[in-house]
Amino acid sequence: MRLFLVSDKVDPVIGMRLAGVEGVCLREPERLAEALETAAGTADIGVLLYTAGVRESCPETVARLQRQNRPLLLEIPDGESASGNSGSITEYIQEAVGIHL
Repeated sequence: MRLFLVSDKVDPVIGMRLAGVEGVCLREPERLAEALETAAGTADIGVLLYTAGVRESCPETVARLQRQNRPLLLEIPDGESASGNSGSITEYIQEAVGIHL
């Protein structure tokens, strides 16, 4: 199982690559939705990370993929979004998985 990031900004992709997580940075909503679909359909991707900007660009795709059993979708902050989320990655994992670490 591996993690994969879909982002609309380059900084999260660079940061995750430093941690060993592959990812893509795209700007157009159609390409973002396509990247989410492709990553979700890849058998060895167990956790699909995406930034808040991706959710804002293609909310229907994100919502539909979240209803599926696999992979686990997890939104991470991109540092620039106006969503107001300022929690730690541990809080995001706890919310997504439903267990406290």
